[in-house]
Amino acid sequence: MRKNKIYLPLAVLALLLTACATPRIDTADLKSEINAARAGHYGQAILHAELSHEELETANTILGHIEKKHYWNINEKQKAINAARAAAHHRMDSEKEMCKWLTEVHSQNHHRTEATHHTAAYFHSGSAVPFKIEDESIGQVGRWLQAHPDATATVTASADTVGKPEANLALSEKRANAIVHLLTKEGARTSQLTIKAVGEVGNTDNTPDQKRRIAVITTSHPISTSSTYIDCPKLK
Repeated sequence: MRKNKIYLPLAVLALLLTACATPRIDTADLKSEINAARAGHYGQAILHAELSHEELETANTILGHIEKKHYWNINEKQKAINAARAAAHHRMDSEKEMCKWLTEVHSQNHHRTEATHHTAAYFHSGSAVPFKIEDESIGQVGRWLQAHPDATATVTASADTVGKPEANLALSEKRANAIVHLLTKEGARTSQLTIKAVGEVGNTDNTPDQKRRIAVITTSHPISTSSTYIDCPKLK
């Protein structure tokens, strides 16, 4: 009995000495590195994916216990349900963060080959049938609009001052509609197209001017943002 009384204080003393001998390690830099790895949308996407995996493992483990009748707590099922819900929540957060990351690194190039189009179609006096189209063909613009349903185009048509203003306004509208017809034949949707018939353009009455007998097509494509990124249309 005396030996036990001697060994116990010695064991406690040894433990205390060991604790005193162990230097305290500063972990601030380690925590900083860990936080850096989790920083940004990509890091948060990975973090939420890991958390989702952990919660799902918990739910599956409890499910296995219940199915094998190896359960010991009536609250285990609710714990599994909560874990599964948390897993789904983290998965959604992971997808959102990944979408934001894609927007950061990719959105500026998303429409790289989809530059704004400016195409002009010219008409003979009194005609609504184009005889010349410069820069790009109507077919190219129409197919581009078909491939990009979120893009739009404005067709602005005008006339010179030969004739009456009312007739020239109607003529410019016919010219715009003629271009719209050609665009839709190539795949553009009418909902993508806006017509602007401006009528006479020029300062001198009854002056023929080929530069005024024109219809101009201008396309536009919305810029991607984190809230409307085209690759993540269902993520809010």
